[in-house]
Amino acid sequence: MAKIVIVNNAEPGINEFVAPIDDLVKAAGSSSKCIEYAECLSIDLNDFDGVILSGSPQGDDIVEHHLPYFRWIKEYEKPVLGICAGHHITGFLYGSKLLRSEEPEMGDFKVFKTTEDPILRHMPETFRVKQMHNDSVTLPAGFELLASSKTCFNQLMKHKQKPLYTCQFHPEYYNHQLIQNFKSLCE
Repeated sequence: MAKIVIVNNAEPGINEFVAPIDDLVKAAGSSSKCIEYAECLSIDLNDFDGVILSGSPQGDDIVEHHLPYFRWIKEYEKPVLGICAGHHITGFLYGSKLLRSEEPEMGDFKVFKTTEDPILRHMPETFRVKQMHNDSVTLPAGFELLASSKTCFNQLMKHKQKPLYTCQFHPEYYNHQLIQNFKSLCE
């Protein structure tokens, strides 16, 4: 059974993005622990088999504000899945350009695979996703694009040398298979 830590990128006490992820991880047969983003500096993340970085309510400075709490990502070798805000923070950490209100998406959108990967196992070539973002990130050097959409180019990316995945969309809504696949990577 994989032990997965879920990092809440919303402010303390706002659990709307973490709770559904926690439920899915547990339903997939893994144990989970939810922590606030500031706790990343005081907890040994190597005690877990993987890390999920949640989304957060929209805000203009989340990347800059949260970045100091996530520098560990560059050294961490176990699976990581960044969702929305986690996608932005990770991309920016690796040199992405933060696109403010250039590729906004609100509601349901279609995303299409650009490359096959274990994180996309058992998922169709095109799939519906839930979007809630104004900001997005460019594809940083050292990453491979796994999925895209008509509106937002970088929907899902993977580091080329380690199991670090991030997605613009919110798989906790419609794409439970992606969470299941991530759990399998952690085992």
